[in-house]
Amino acid sequence: MAKAGFSSSSRSFGDTHITLDDLEVKLGEYEADLLEMNTNSAKLQRSYNELMEYKLVLNKASQFFPSAERSAISQQREVEEHTLGERSIDSPLLLEQEMLTDPSKHIKLGFVSGLVSREKSIAFERILFRATRGNVFLKQVVAEDPVVDPVSGDKAI
Repeated sequence: MAKAGFSSSSRSFGDTHITLDDLEVKLGEYEADLLEMNTNSAKLQRSYNELMEYKLVLNKASQFFPSAERSAISQQREVEEHTLGERSIDSPLLLEQEMLTDPSKHIKLGFVSGLVSREKSIAFERILFRATRGNVFLKQVVAEDPVVDPVSGDKAI
């Protein structure tokens, strides 16, 4: 070492009171802390991906509902105008008669929103059509940004 230009350390290892057992315990604590941080990081990343997915779904769904509300209001006005023009005192509306006589005729509407990958969208559409026996209205919008699947961690487009 003297030939290479390095000087030997003048510290003596016998002066310090650190033992290998103490180092092993300290390293075990650091390892446990690191594993916990990695687990927390993965949970945070999964939560972030879920929230980004929810945000995207809410943004896309919010585009559908105002237009649907406007068209529903306009259709309701047309129906009201039509019923007021043709309605006589003696004859109630056919729709009202059906509602009064058979409570099972009430219309129940609902919606489901979410993300489906492009590769699976055709199969999803067929499943929905068969499950609802053709009583489904499906509206799809393409997401511009790729979304990370919170479960698998894969980027989906």
